[in-house]
Amino acid sequence: MSNKVEGLLTNTDFRRLWIGQTASQFGTQVALLGMPLIAALYLGASPMQMGLLGFAEYAPFIIFGLLAGVWIDRFPRRPILVAANFFRGALLLIVPLTALTGFLNMTVLYLVAFIVGICTVFFDVAYTSFLPSIVSKEQLVEGNSKLETSKSTAQIAGPGLSGGLEQLITAPFAILFTSVSFFVSAVYIARIRKLETVVADAKKQKNMWLEIKEGLHTVYTKPLLWGVVRCSTVFNLSWNVIFSVYVLYASQELKISASILGIIYGTLGIGYLFGSLLAQRAVRRFGVGPTIVGSATIAASGGLLAPLAVGSELSIALIMMLGQLLFGMGVSMFSISTISLRQVIVPDALQGRVNATFRFISWGSLPLGSLIGGMIGGAMGLRFALFAGSIGLLASACTLLFTPFLQLRVKSFHELTLEKDVSIKS
Repeated sequence: MSNKVEGLLTNTDFRRLWIGQTASQFGTQVALLGMPLIAALYLGASPMQMGLLGFAEYAPFIIFGLLAGVWIDRFPRRPILVAANFFRGALLLIVPLTALTGFLNMTVLYLVAFIVGICTVFFDVAYTSFLPSIVSKEQLVEGNSKLETSKSTAQIAGPGLSGGLEQLITAPFAILFTSVSFFVSAVYIARIRKLETVVADAKKQKNMWLEIKEGLHTVYTKPLLWGVVRCSTVFNLSWNVIFSVYVLYASQELKISASILGIIYGTLGIGYLFGSLLAQRAVRRFGVGPTIVGSATIAASGGLLAPLAVGSELSIALIMMLGQLLFGMGVSMFSISTISLRQVIVPDALQGRVNATFRFISWGSLPLGSLIGGMIGGAMGLRFALFAGSIGLLASACTLLFTPFLQLRVKSFHELTLEKDVSIKS
């Protein structure tokens, strides 16, 4: 085991990817809380406007998701990663500049969120498809765990940093931190030296719709892949019903300050860290399938605690922190396990399209969740919207009971192949 660890840590290209990803994750976590804080505290947004902000951020996954997969399978992925991060950094500079000149409003925020969302589509699909080109299949779970650990660390520190920056220099100027982090990430990823091999069939490149259809068909006809995407779709929709009104509920109804809210969000990162450390051990102990089902259940149970937070300010904060902890741990384990599953059983020539199909379907539900959350919050109350999203999270975990995952007890991912997935019937 130690030789494998040393081999991955001495892989210069992986280290550069790891550093670049860590930088962008810290910036992303600052913006994750920072953008809603700008809307809620700086611009006085309504519940519906908060929902529209989430819609603007995630709508690109519906509009451009499948197209991104085709492009990413046709071309080297590293230049796409570099360009996406460079443009995200440049676009986010608009927020503090318009705040400085007095032109920042919700329309500007919607436009920035939407265009940055387009860049995020290309970055996320290329990023998930890129790792198998610089590490071996046996190291994928370890590599994904290390990347997830960086994400967890950022989620621990990022929200607290965002809340602190909001109080120190106001939320619009806190976004400068995110912008710089994307530029740093672009520089490190640009320094990766390993050449990629583009293996897409040149004949199929003449027909973009045929390539898109192939990615959709691969996901839909493989029980393991379709089980994951179905669960993720319901989960993401339900989570964004919660997230679209979470900051508004905490700041307006529970009267939680930005700094305390940052600490609560930081607990999500601790959960992610625990999950990243436990994922590989859970697979070895319980098997791939039970780990995936169990992690989804843990995450769903965490989401239910937010609307149940009552009592003193301390008890409310502790209950919400526990919810974030469980949610983060479950999501982290689920993410590491299911991404490793895709990277192992899907051929490299299909990685971009399959990952794009996942993003298109499962992340495509995010803008719908934002709109639903905003509408429910405006019409029936913010707490009711949190309850509605929590029920959806539990339903998403239940969908895995109708998949082959409980039968899938192999205890390492590289034992899996696409052919094995075909042979497992739901």
